[in-house]
Amino acid sequence: MELTKALDALPTTCVMVIKDGRTVYEYGDPAEVGYLASARKPVLSLLYGRPVTDGVIDLESTLDDLGIDDVQGLLPRERRATVHDLLTGRSGVYHPAASSNELQARLPERGTVEPGTEFHYTAWDANALGTIYEQQTGRRVFDAVAEDLAGPLGFQDFDPVRQRLLGRPEVSRHLAHHPFLSARDLARVGLLVLERGRGLVPEQWLTRSMTPYAKNYGYQWWLPRLPQGRAFMAIGNFGQFLFGIPDRNLVVVHRVAVPDELAIARNAGADVAIEGVSHLEFRRIGQLILGSDWA
Repeated sequence: MELTKALDALPTTCVMVIKDGRTVYEYGDPAEVGYLASARKPVLSLLYGRPVTDGVIDLESTLDDLGIDDVQGLLPRERRATVHDLLTGRSGVYHPAASSNELQARLPERGTVEPGTEFHYTAWDANALGTIYEQQTGRRVFDAVAEDLAGPLGFQDFDPVRQRLLGRPEVSRHLAHHPFLSARDLARVGLLVLERGRGLVPEQWLTRSMTPYAKNYGYQWWLPRLPQGRAFMAIGNFGQFLFGIPDRNLVVVHRVAVPDELAIARNAGADVAIEGVSHLEFRRIGQLILGSDWA
């Protein structure tokens, strides 16, 4: 079929298409575990649902309120950013991220943007959100992934030992929580969203998370509007995609498995070449999927 031919020409290692809760197309090995890159950010957003609903984390707390600082100090204006600002990509904090961040050069100069006013996609926001989660809840992010998602959702390939913080502490004290997951376990995250949280994530939190605040971006989720309905997306470098359309009861996972050692080296600042699938190439894959009988 045309989709398989297109994937054969790319470094894609796995694609799963799940329609009405049933896998209708599979390419590659769905059990292969790999680095999630920035597709990690919506996973952390899901973890925020319970502590925010329970009042453990206040979205209006500022970095100053929480005592969040960084290497060589945050600026007074940056300290005014709230948790809500970080979740929506509008923190106004452009401190270098501990994890490799190719977008850093395109960010505004530090201290020039008031928190809550401009959207800029950064790794620092997600990394600091991980720090805030652990500080306020007293739980490690990876423990929460294991206990709140992997266990209840029946992840088949989750290895707690493989999970690790990545990045350069000399650049930023807020390191990156990059889960190492398989395609079929990532698909379960998409199904959780389709099923409105299954009681594991408060439904009102999902509604709030899936509300676009700026440039089709919610609480760490991309939310493109398509002819088939509003979609949700987790996007990670090198071709890590989780894509869902609630109106079609459809979930798609696309993976390019990155060896652990390359992911770790890149996040440590090494100049490592990794072949991936671009957003444009994935868009073509999505068009082939949505043009099929499955959608």
